[in-house]
Amino acid sequence: MAEPDPICGVWQLDQWVEFRDGDPYVLDASGRIFYHPEGHVSAILTRQMDGADPLVIAYAGRWQREGDDVHHAVEHATVQRWVGTTLTRRVVEFDPTGDGRLLLRTPPETSRSGAEFFHDLIWVRAV
Repeated sequence: MAEPDPICGVWQLDQWVEFRDGDPYVLDASGRIFYHPEGHVSAILTRQMDGADPLVIAYAGRWQREGDDVHHAVEHATVQRWVGTTLTRRVVEFDPTGDGRLLLRTPPETSRSGAEFFHDLIWVRAV
């Protein structure tokens, strides 16, 4: 039997950084992501919004890792347009020993206003 991918386990969000036109913005957020060795993934992220109820993003489905990319095939989500799609995250940094830090980056996108942005999600092993 093959060893499970070292990314398997429970991760807690340490920091969520949005890069907009190259400038970093640290977001007030928390969350967890679960990578099961049999290919299941579930995530919940909560982002505090100025003077409003928090934004809650949750999804579940299947995952697979190909080189430096982790693909989340979304089956259920609070963001309906994600259902039936694959969210790809680039593994920018991963230390399976030590502090167990995992940095996942979203692909670059362009907002309706023309700003280019991407997100770095920094995870640490949950205890």
